[in-house]
Amino acid sequence: MSFRLKVLALAAILVLAFAAGYSSAQNPTLKTVMRDKLVNTQQLLEAVVTADYAAIDRGTNALSRISETEIATWQVGASPEYRKQAMSFVRSVQGIHNAAAKHDIDAVLAEYTALVSSCTRCHAHIRSLRTVSFEASLSAKRRS
Repeated sequence: MSFRLKVLALAAILVLAFAAGYSSAQNPTLKTVMRDKLVNTQQLLEAVVTADYAAIDRGTNALSRISETEIATWQVGASPEYRKQAMSFVRSVQGIHNAAAKHDIDAVLAEYTALVSSCTRCHAHIRSLRTVSFEASLSAKRRS
């Protein structure tokens, strides 16, 4: 295989790999992680409502582990808004943990609300990227 053909093949592989990295809707690993975050966040809600501080501690520890893995894995190439919301999520989890350690249910509730808000804002951001991406594709086709 000639050098030029090797370079072209490598470029094609890199483009496909890069594109696959942004196809989060089809990435089963991302889908699994998001499902785990949702399940743990729902369990955390039950613990918050019942003021079960031991369960809150377990829930925040689980969410911290999931978030650390997610950020370490997907932070590369993430948009500034995604990074902002991911860090907001992490701060809220830590805030819930700290407030629960003090048995301050009002602070736990405030941090839980911030946690859910960060999820909602992040998902809205991701949806807007897909919409913008879709719209850009349509306008490019119209020009052709």
